[in-house]
Amino acid sequence: MSLAKKQKKGVLLPPAVGYSLKIMAGLFTRNQVSARYYPRLVIITLINLINYPFRTWERLLINPGFKNEAIKNDPVFIVGHWRSGTTHLHNLLCQDERLGFVTTYQSVFPDTLLAGLGRFIFGGFTKLLIPGTRKGDNVKLDTANPQEEEFALGDKTPVCFYYFWMFPKNIRNYYDRFIRFRGIPDSQLQSWKNDYKLLIKKALKNTGRVQFLSKNPPNTARIKVLLEMFPNAKFIHIHRNPVEVFLSTRHFYSKMLPYLQLHSITQEEIDYHIFDIYKKLMSDFLEQKTLIPAANFVEIAFDDLEKDPLNNLKHIYEKLDLPGFEDALPAFTNYRQSMDSYEKNKHTISSDLLEKIRHEWGFAMKHFNYAVPENIGITNE
Repeated sequence: MSLAKKQKKGVLLPPAVGYSLKIMAGLFTRNQVSARYYPRLVIITLINLINYPFRTWERLLINPGFKNEAIKNDPVFIVGHWRSGTTHLHNLLCQDERLGFVTTYQSVFPDTLLAGLGRFIFGGFTKLLIPGTRKGDNVKLDTANPQEEEFALGDKTPVCFYYFWMFPKNIRNYYDRFIRFRGIPDSQLQSWKNDYKLLIKKALKNTGRVQFLSKNPPNTARIKVLLEMFPNAKFIHIHRNPVEVFLSTRHFYSKMLPYLQLHSITQEEIDYHIFDIYKKLMSDFLEQKTLIPAANFVEIAFDDLEKDPLNNLKHIYEKLDLPGFEDALPAFTNYRQSMDSYEKNKHTISSDLLEKIRHEWGFAMKHFNYAVPENIGITNE
């Protein structure tokens, strides 16, 4: 009789453990931390203070060396609303040894990345604590795996949408400030752009690859700013049925927020925010995607990627004129086969909630030609 391999549980902590003291102090003084989360706040602060000399060393002695280094190949940005298949597509494309990415470790400790002692201590610490799978969707986690760069973009400049994981009540304000960049001084936005370019350069150095591949859902509504930074950047938009997106997002929040939040939020508030942010993000994207030159933009459906991943990847490479598909094909194939045992979460929905999705997000269902999925169970509760 064989025994199933036990899944590593691990511990999730907010990425503020790697932020500058100024950023962390600003976050915790401007936002109310609930008393029940004070122990979590103490742990975050202690780890941050221990990390201080190591990230200071890297910022003073290593980061300046990247200042005059060029990003030789135009970045490729995967965009799409959360739970639309961006992670699956990112993990697939990262099997191509040309394409560099931000790792899970870099996303938490972006300035404890290249200095040997700091990397040894905090890399080992992160590997020890990280869960075996992501709480919300069973995706495998490892410190070297591809990750969204948004977590790291607020470490030195106070511009980061993912602050909402710690302070979810503020998500609408964070969207306007940190995705639409409303009320952000020009100097602060320029610092954010500089930090982003440094993050990319360090990611390429860390992975030893030549072209940066981003997977960062907040970028879905930052097309205009990204084109200011990289006029010839390439974009892959992946979309999914909005009904599935809502249910998957709701489930993901319910599993992840308890480990990251520093104040409490009700399910009713979460649902309101999900509806509001989707409308904003997708409306902003549909308005801005016309700015992308046709040769630098490709759009795919998550269902198509699941059914025929290799032909969809081939289409992406051909449409964006990316080299290396045939060289990467064996790695793509092996990764696809390794995913055969992956089990997705199954969802049901009440008829009232379904009607609200059709009303609130009908513009996206119409644009992408989606109907109510047949595999979703509908209840009368």
